[in-house]
Formats: sequence, C-alpha cells, structure tokens
Amino acid sequence: MFSRMGPWALSLILLLRIHSALTGEFQISCWQYPILVEIDTTAVLECQLILTVPVMDLEIRWTKGNALIHLYRFGQDENTGQDPRYKDRTQLFASEFKKGNVSLKLTKVELADEGDYECFVDLRNMEMESAMVRLNVASLGEMPSINLAKYTGSGIQLLCESQQWFPEPTVEWRYEDGKALAQQSQPIMIKNPKSFIKVKSFIDVTSDSGNTFNCLLRSVGLNKTASALFYVPAEFYPKTSSWLYAFLLIFFTILALIVGLLLFFRKQQRHVRDLAKRPKTAAYSQELKQNQELTMKFESLQAKLANIRHIPETALKRMIDAAVDFTLDSDTANPILQVSSDTVSYPAEVNVPADVSRLSVLGNKDFTSGKHFWVVEVNSQSAWDLGVARKTMVREGEPALSPENGYWTIGHDGRKYWANDTSPLEISLEKKVQKIGIYINCHARQVLFCDMATHSHLHTFTGSFEEPIYPFFNLSQPGKMLIPSSNTLTHKLK
Repeated sequence: MFSRMGPWALSLILLLRIHSALTGEFQISCWQYPILVEIDTTAVLECQLILTVPVMDLEIRWTKGNALIHLYRFGQDENTGQDPRYKDRTQLFASEFKKGNVSLKLTKVELADEGDYECFVDLRNMEMESAMVRLNVASLGEMPSINLAKYTGSGIQLLCESQQWFPEPTVEWRYEDGKALAQQSQPIMIKNPKSFIKVKSFIDVTSDSGNTFNCLLRSVGLNKTASALFYVPAEFYPKTSSWLYAFLLIFFTILALIVGLLLFFRKQQRHVRDLAKRPKTAAYSQELKQNQELTMKFESLQAKLANIRHIPETALKRMIDAAVDFTLDSDTANPILQVSSDTVSYPAEVNVPADVSRLSVLGNKDFTSGKHFWVVEVNSQSAWDLGVARKTMVREGEPALSPENGYWTIGHDGRKYWANDTSPLEISLEKKVQKIGIYINCHARQVLFCDMATHSHLHTFTGSFEEPIYPFFNLSQPGKMLIPSSNTLTHKLK
C-alpha cells in the first residue's frame, strides 16, 4: 500500500513504531503529498496505523470539513449520517485493520471530491489520533476540434475548441513538423456551473504558414495530452491582386483629401461666424464703459461692506474683557499632530496615510454659560478650520464641519475662506487673515468670528449648543496655529 513512499517515510514509520512501543500509545500517518487522480477513477487515501498493542474496539472516522465521509465502529460500517454525495462510493480495508491499514477507498471520483480529508482513529483506553491527506482531482478533456473561424484579409483565423477540462490546461499550436507557431494569443477559459473548463484558442495563419496545423492541450498534473490536426487547402487562402492594392491606395488617398477639405471649410465657417458675433466699434466702446462703471460700483460696495463689518471699539473692548485662557488637550489630538499648551502644528515632513481621520484637537476648557473670547494666530498659506465643537460631535467617516454634526467653525482651503454652515458660505475678504478672534455668548447662543487686524466681523453662528462646547482646531495641510494669552490681548488693545 505504501510502495510510493521514499526511504525517509519508511524511517518515519519505524521511528513512530519505536515511540509507540515506549509510550504504549499509537500513531497514525497519512500520505504526505497531495494524491492526484483522474475524474471517474478510484482514489485510495492512504493512512497507516502504527501501534504495538492489539486492535481492540477500533473506531475509524473519515471526514471532509464538517461532512462525514465514512464511519466504522463496533465491528461494522455505520454510515447512516454519511454525506449523501458519498453514498455507495466509500470503502475501508477491513481485512487489513490488523496490519494498521485504515486507508479509505473512494470510487467514481468527482470534481467536488477535491479537498482535505481527515482520518480519526479511536482505540479503547487510548486518546484519539488523527491525520490529514489531500486529494486533488483532474479531468482530461475531450479531444479538441479545429474549425475555420473567419477570414482575416490576407489569411485565415482557426479556432481550436475542447471542453470538460480541470484544471486549466496549457494550449499550444504547432506546425506539422512540430515547430511552435509564433504570436500565439492567450487562450480563453470558460468555467461552467460544474467547474469544468471549456477552452477556446485562436490562431491567424497565412498561405506562408503552410497547410497543416496541430492544436495540443496538455494536463500538467496528469501529464497527458489531447491534440488535433487540421489541414487547410491552398485554395482556401484568399488571393489579392496587385490591381486591388493600387485601387485601395488611391481610394484611401482621395478619402483623406476629402476629409481634410471638409475640416478646412468647417474651420473657415466657424471663423466667419465668430467675426460676425464680434461687436462694432461703437458697441465695443459702450460695453467697455459699462464694465468700468460696474468695476467702480463694485469697489464702492466693497468699501461699504468693510464699514458695515467694522466692529466698534466699545464692542471690541467688551469682547476682549471676556478673554479666557486655556491649553490644548493632547488626549483629544490626532497622534500625527504636534501639540503643546498653546500651539498645534502639522509637520510638513510627515506623510499622512490615506485612512487617517481628521487632524484635530480640542481645548481643555468647556463652556456652558457666560461670555468667552480668545484669539488664534493662523498660517495664511495653510488649510485649516477653527471654532467650537461639542465633545460628542460626530466623528465617523469625517462628516461635514456643520452645526448639525456638532461643529460651529470657519475654514480656509488655501485660497478662499468659508463659514462651515449647513450650506457652506464663502466669506469675501480683500486680504489674508492672520489673527482671528472667537467670541461666545452662551446666553444668546452665538459664536462670532472677527479679523483682529482690521477689527472686522467675519461670520456669526446662532444655534442651540445643548451640551458643553470646547475650542476646536483642525489642520488639513502642513502649518500651525497659536493661541496668545489673554494678557497679551488686553495690552495690545490699550
């Protein structure tokens, strides 16, 4: 039964016998390499029991995953719980149990039988032992057929087909003398619902290629080949006269000239239409004058807007009188950020993985009532967001920094400034902002942002906080933010 085992395997069995004799136990050894069989044949999954005591109350159980393949106990086969796919296809070698042979015979092998099988052996007064053996199944497909697929102008395309293969075979086209054809395309492998593979292979040949061609399909595992010959009579190859080549050359040359002329005329027509759309000199002067007037009006409106935005000095003083000091809470910071008591930075040399969440940090002080004010110095070239947020704000999936998600913030994307409201609102500014004041009036439920350099109002949120809010800082690009102390703000105002 173990004629295929090498000397090392026999030595292993001998060592196991010595070990079992010393310990009073038994060992089980199965074939160490995958067993390959062809479909519809018989496979023997070889396993040997190695023991020095008589076989008493022997129980043998073969399984594949959770499926019962064969069960022997109490001196007989008990296969009432056997997987239906293996009914009447399994057998043990009962006459050789005394020799320790617990191999399983499997007949009419199917593709679905491929997999790992485990043999469990249980002897009276001894612990159960088990071993695994791998079964691979292969199918040598049908003899291939070769047919003429289509004409390819100067030659013929041949199709070689065969089915019922498993696993995928190798495909090769050869001349009659056995030499391989050049420029062989990748074969097409089509798997059917039963996992069998249908093979299609195409090859283009010309009259210079010869007349006889051989298609070979090889099962590497079984080391078997199926092949077919195909003869193409010389009369089958298409013949093209020199007059036809000359005609085709002239035809395509004329066609190219016609297409070129059409494109040229189309371009000229478009140019004429563009000229017709251009305004006359008087109309152009009138439009230019109107544009200048609109530009002056826009600049005037911008100046008025700046005045409207201007925060009176008394209001600014009340805000600064509410100045508070706090430090940054490193426990809430993204590990990539560098955080100190009053500074948070995003190093330029750090590569942030794509799956890293928002790079943000909170202040260590919460606000539930009263009025509070602080200033943040920002990098005008970086991208950032700042304001206040609930500690229980929505974090999953990097949500929008909107009040609905627990954020009241403004932001800078590197070019423009935005109020991160339910629908983001652009904040129009003439100059870059470097110092931003944040003022909270918990009684009025307002969060106000202002430019400390120009003392101008940027945006105000009005909403319901419902729970404590914290200073919020977020960096989307390398840069940093600094929080000056309240003493500095009071001194500068005076």
